[in-house]
Amino acid sequence: MKSHLRRALPVLAAGAMVVAAGISTAGQAAAAPPSSATSALSAAEVKLLNSDAPKTVKLSPTTGAILSVDKGISRVDTRIGKRNLCNSGDACWYTTQTPYAHFGFYGSPGTYTASMPYRGDYHTGNYRASACWTYQGSSPCRGALPPNTYASLGVTVTGTSFRIH
Repeated sequence: MKSHLRRALPVLAAGAMVVAAGISTAGQAAAAPPSSATSALSAAEVKLLNSDAPKTVKLSPTTGAILSVDKGISRVDTRIGKRNLCNSGDACWYTTQTPYAHFGFYGSPGTYTASMPYRGDYHTGNYRASACWTYQGSSPCRGALPPNTYASLGVTVTGTSFRIH
């Protein structure tokens, strides 16, 4: 058993040196990006890149170079999150009956679909949002409303979906 350990130690030590070398190289690269990282960008893209404005950068998957810079944040992920409470900024679909919870929607654009009984008014929070429901045999959907909009249905409905645009 000790002979296995003696043979493994040089291999482990060599692996540790490679890992340590990788850490220092990664730290140096992150601290001082090459000046050519922005050479393919327009002056407007460089200005946007260096600003505090929300932006999306497209990176080369092979080199990590910045290929373009666009205004706003765009995500490939189209999942909407739902929680049983409404945090500040969430889009919120309020319940009309206890013990049912208010539903808070957040995150990236997408549609949450489920039977959500005892829903009433909703608020779009920080999002452009829309809702669908059933009421007395009909199944209407309200198109997207802008952020910070309170939508009053005035009756109890069963929600069928909620969408962040």
